[in-house]
Amino acid sequence: MQTSPNISKQVIFLLSLIFCFQILTWAQSNPTPSQDLPTNVVAVVVPAKVAPISDNSYRIGIGDLIDIRVLNHPEISKETRVEGRGTIRIPYVGELLASCLTESQLSEIIAEKFRKYIKEPQVDVFIKEYSSQPVAVIGAVDKPGRFQLQRRVRLIELLTYAGGPKLDKAGHTLHLIRSGEKDACATDSTGQSNTTMEAPVPQLLSFKLRDLLTGGADANLYVQPGDIISLPEAEQVFVTGYVMKPGALQLNTKITLMQAIGMAGGYTPEAQKKKIKLSRPSADSNNRIEQIINVEDIEKHKIQDIVLQANDLIEVPNSAGKTILNGLLRTALPSAAGSLGTLPLYILR
Repeated sequence: MQTSPNISKQVIFLLSLIFCFQILTWAQSNPTPSQDLPTNVVAVVVPAKVAPISDNSYRIGIGDLIDIRVLNHPEISKETRVEGRGTIRIPYVGELLASCLTESQLSEIIAEKFRKYIKEPQVDVFIKEYSSQPVAVIGAVDKPGRFQLQRRVRLIELLTYAGGPKLDKAGHTLHLIRSGEKDACATDSTGQSNTTMEAPVPQLLSFKLRDLLTGGADANLYVQPGDIISLPEAEQVFVTGYVMKPGALQLNTKITLMQAIGMAGGYTPEAQKKKIKLSRPSADSNNRIEQIINVEDIEKHKIQDIVLQANDLIEVPNSAGKTILNGLLRTALPSAAGSLGTLPLYILR
């Protein structure tokens, strides 16, 4: 039986198409070997899609030391520290955004970049030094110290790592001093990056120790980098702003507003006495109730002096209406704590 010449040509044509398709598929799955990698590429990569981060995942931050290992490619495996813009430098890739990512997310992004040059790259990322998320616990706890966080931690867990409160000395209130530094990894309610959000101001959050130890959800917050947790031995009030000696005052006896200002050394020349702010914790929430007071009316006996309550915060502004908010950290720390730099350092994994 003889084959028609037209049928033979069709078969040959189909075989040619199949062969060309196989060649194309092979070429796509076998890119240029790694020795031909470009050496002058510089690119800033902002990942568009990464895997979601769980509540307890550690997010890479500025100052962290990253160890990047590429299987069978020691020439591009390296250690690198996260720079001030949150970036790292990768051989043959250039500048790569690393801050706010987890180890697994960053390894996926690096592997994707190398997939252009290496067949099925296997990339592992390890954080070798954690330097971006320090917190401190001071006061009447068993082991006051500084802690480098390697994951997200709630307040009760951090207090546990500090040995818990000294039951024979600890007061009834725990203070969380939040510096007000912008969290570069935070997003607003729409998921928008924190780079477009206003930086928060310093905060003094006060919680009843009993509420925290009994599992109160409102008190058991996530700790943020830079937080200082203070558990004083007695109830306190705080005076900050334009006074001579801002600081915490022990509330062992009844203290009025005017007495507290006197105990803080009195006013500085810039102080504005007509608009002193008294911030008092709300009885039913973690919010504060604010009141503006003209102390000249107290001095002239037009209104009564105000008896202070535990955790009251007095802010004395200047003539322009500004207070020294950055002094809040110094104000809230007990003088007995000394320098934070002298406290032992723990790694909280």
